[in-house]
Amino acid sequence: MLTSYITANTPRDINVMKHADADLLRPMTDKEIFGNILDAMIGGTDTTSNLFCFIVYYLEHYPEVKLQLRQEFDRILGNDLTRPITFKDLDELVYCDAVIKEVYRHTPIVFFLGRVNAQNDNVGGYNWPEGTQFQMLISVLMKHKDYWTEPEKFDPDRFYKVEESDKYFLEKKKMKNTFQMFGGGIRICPGRKLAMIELKCLLILVYRKYDIELVDKNSPLKYKRDFFNLCKELAVKVKPRKF
Repeated sequence: MLTSYITANTPRDINVMKHADADLLRPMTDKEIFGNILDAMIGGTDTTSNLFCFIVYYLEHYPEVKLQLRQEFDRILGNDLTRPITFKDLDELVYCDAVIKEVYRHTPIVFFLGRVNAQNDNVGGYNWPEGTQFQMLISVLMKHKDYWTEPEKFDPDRFYKVEESDKYFLEKKKMKNTFQMFGGGIRICPGRKLAMIELKCLLILVYRKYDIELVDKNSPLKYKRDFFNLCKELAVKVKPRKF
């Protein structure tokens, strides 16, 4: 990554085709390179690793969810634990996708998003001039009773084949912007697809080969809220899985 930033728009650039405005066809400054690397480290490392910890916590508290997740792994990947994971496999892991999303709905890594209005607007009965900064508390939005059926309940089924059942009637409406895992618009997370690939692969590699057990199942989830929700401690026992 660092090499690609340093060589961008230089004679050593590996990208022959250019798809950018003239102002962006210059080499990056040291400050720009530093900023991009920092964004990648913070936004692409801590977020995924902490969310994985939260997923483990919820799976160990909901054994029926863990069982269904493992059944999906076995059905799609078979019994060969050495077989490479393909993109086709990942696309077919729809229940795994639902588990990740439901955990995020309960414990979002990023719990607020910033926006600036491009024109004068009326929000909440108040007039706001162009250029006003808004902070949206998406952690509340993703548990609002107007958008989610039984919002405090943990159930990946609300993201899994929801059209086939009337169980989650609010979720079937698919109201825009009610689930904000990666933001939206032109500022949507550029690493969203990579993050889902990493999370699915981690879950496959861990839960197909090992049994995970919380050291203290009665202990609450220990995390701190800074710019991100960060897992402070997750004590687990790891044993090879018996087949």
